Amino acid sequence: MTRVAIIGAGPAGLVAARTLVDAGADVCVFDKGRRPGGRLNTREHGAYQFDHGAQFFTVRDERISPMLEDWVSLKVVALWEGRLVRLMGDTAEVARPTKRYVGTPSMVSLAGELSGDLEIRRSTRIAGVERNKKGWQLHDERGGDYGAFDQVVIAIPAPQAVPLLSEVPLIQRAVEAVDMAPCFAGMFVFAEPPPMDFDGAFVGDGPFTWIARDASKPGRPDVEAWVVHANSEWTRRHWSGDRTDVTKRFLEELTMRFGPFPNTLFERAHRWGYALAGGSAPGVLWDAKLGIGAVGDWCLGGRVEGALVSGIQIADKIVASG
Repeated sequence: MTRVAIIGAGPAGLVAARTLVDAGADVCVFDKGRRPGGRLNTREHGAYQFDHGAQFFTVRDERISPMLEDWVSLKVVALWEGRLVRLMGDTAEVARPTKRYVGTPSMVSLAGELSGDLEIRRSTRIAGVERNKKGWQLHDERGGDYGAFDQVVIAIPAPQAVPLLSEVPLIQRAVEAVDMAPCFAGMFVFAEPPPMDFDGAFVGDGPFTWIARDASKPGRPDVEAWVVHANSEWTRRHWSGDRTDVTKRFLEELTMRFGPFPNTLFERAHRWGYALAGGSAPGVLWDAKLGIGAVGDWCLGGRVEGALVSGIQIADKIVASG
């Protein structure tokens, strides 16, 4: 039985793991977080929750469609039918109609379904990947050793993957060329509805790229919980600032654009260090001879669906290698 290590329990790593287990492989997933999900995650603060990473996903690839049908039937995914617009200056146009899906009752629900009965070593940050006569050996940052594995899939943001790819210089250089930008996510609960007449907005100017009312998504608490994503320039400018000051700046910018806001019941800012992939997508990277590769949303265009497809593709390569 092929033994596979997968580093990263985001959507790419989880789908790769699930596909390989279904094909009969022995799979162990390693993740630095306390629970699987990656950007398919939810921030919880008491009675409040926020989809502070991935906001929704679309499905165009036929390989994902059967999975989507299962997720919908299991009620871990539902169609989001909120009013979405595109903002540019004082102009608001209805966003292009398409089917947008969210996890229910939160984005992390999909990650929970994908992880299922997988073997996942949580709170384990892999710091080294080396090959010897027995196969692939993994080392965590506390000195723990894991192995031997026949194949290794690295499913984490490109900059974090680079030091783990020293055994495959060609792939390492391809991953080094991937540019990933940061994003500040602002999370707010308002005492009353704020002066915004949409459920989600793609913002084409100013410091923000996305604004969403989480309560408009299926299964969410009925409170005025909002998520705002800042663009990479604004994020870099405020990256080292105190998070309390950053949330105040979020509110100042929102007020300048939309007018006075009601009092907040909760406010918090979250740093996403590697949020957005820029430049050309390198595709799934795999060395069939050595049995190691790298995947993620950054491989195929930066969307959730790209992450899911990349996980399937690398799993197929492993299965085909026997």
